[in-house]
Amino acid sequence: MWFIRSLVIMMGVIAFLWLGMENAGQSVDFTFFTRRYPGLSLDFLMLLVFVSGMIFSFLISVVNEMNLRRQLSQARRDVERVNREVASLRSLPFDEADIGSAGKS
Repeated sequence: MWFIRSLVIMMGVIAFLWLGMENAGQSVDFTFFTRRYPGLSLDFLMLLVFVSGMIFSFLISVVNEMNLRRQLSQARRDVERVNREVASLRSLPFDEADIGSAGKS
């Protein structure tokens, strides 16, 4: 799986570089919501979009990691609670009447 992911990332970087080299020296008019940027270099715009995508992906992965750590902490607390419950059940004394009635059913 890591090989396929690395291959896709490498192909994306190559495509990004190829697109940048093919359009070197181009300038575009860029509008970001209501703000307009006329004559912006396409190379700079592509770099800006790429970096902002990386930052956005990083923030999403940080939020995902925090969520996973919270779930892991909750699972560890649940396991500890179950282990304490099992330990307390093991320390209960046996009653021979309970053992005999359990075998009849």
